[in-house]
Amino acid sequence: MSNSINEIFKYLSPERVDVLENQVLRFTQANYLNDPFEHLPFVSQLVDEAYSDKLYKETLNPLLQQIANRKLCIDDIPKEYRNAIPDNVKEVVFNFTIGEALNLIPAFHPKNLLNLLAIEGNDLGIDYSSLLKDNWNNKFGVLSLTKSYDNLTMWSHYTRNHEGFVIEFNPRNNYFNKAKNENNLIRRLKEVKYCEVRPKLTLIDPNMREEEMLESLIQNILLTKSNHWEYEEEVRFIQTLEDSDKVLKTNKQEIHLFGFDSSAIKSVFLGVNISACFKNNLLQILNEPRYLHVNIFQMVLSRSEYKIEVIEERVNS
Repeated sequence: MSNSINEIFKYLSPERVDVLENQVLRFTQANYLNDPFEHLPFVSQLVDEAYSDKLYKETLNPLLQQIANRKLCIDDIPKEYRNAIPDNVKEVVFNFTIGEALNLIPAFHPKNLLNLLAIEGNDLGIDYSSLLKDNWNNKFGVLSLTKSYDNLTMWSHYTRNHEGFVIEFNPRNNYFNKAKNENNLIRRLKEVKYCEVRPKLTLIDPNMREEEMLESLIQNILLTKSNHWEYEEEVRFIQTLEDSDKVLKTNKQEIHLFGFDSSAIKSVFLGVNISACFKNNLLQILNEPRYLHVNIFQMVLSRSEYKIEVIEERVNS
């Protein structure tokens, strides 16, 4: 875990009181996050040209050389297509060797087919980026957190105009430290990297081990955003959706919920526009034995500055 992540907070609207009631957090798929570029780097090609050439020379070409002088025969044609080939065509085709046939149809030559992997997707009419996003959307969920509890813009955007609340979690709680190793970016708190330039990726990098490649993709796909979002100071916790404790299905979304221990919560901050009814509801929940360790603060408007301040409601020594 990064040493700079000493505090983490989650902004929530009044409707998300279920987080406290049921001790569950939603890990959201990319398609349902509010940034349309989420999980969408520019994947320009599958492999680079050098790797494509190397793969052909070292793997495919030796195999082709072994069979290049063998004549084509009927068994080389899939059974379902054999009857569709006219007899006069068969007489011509089956006089060619495999090497001659491949040279007659360059587009189907294995070298040229392999080279397609190194051509930019745009030139082929293929959107590799969207294909990758759709694939990862079914695999990973994101819990979006932040390092600040008093961001006016985020209170407005994510708590329904300051009517909701903010939860402070303990970043050192075991819940946020489930990574298998130091380099693993899954099940570990990681700060989002903000960039002016959208990442441009080659999907398969032959110079990396498989594990390194996956970590690089996670960093560039799940943990990189435009610098337009820098004000959010986002910290992410990523989980694989197959590990979710509960799945709710609606007409539009599939919601993946993960349980957490109440000990993971340190404090709750109540919005400046919180209703008396909702505040009482929250306080009833926070007065349950499982939450008696939690500090409670009421946010109020500063009298002299453009900022919000805290009033202690309940602070444990």
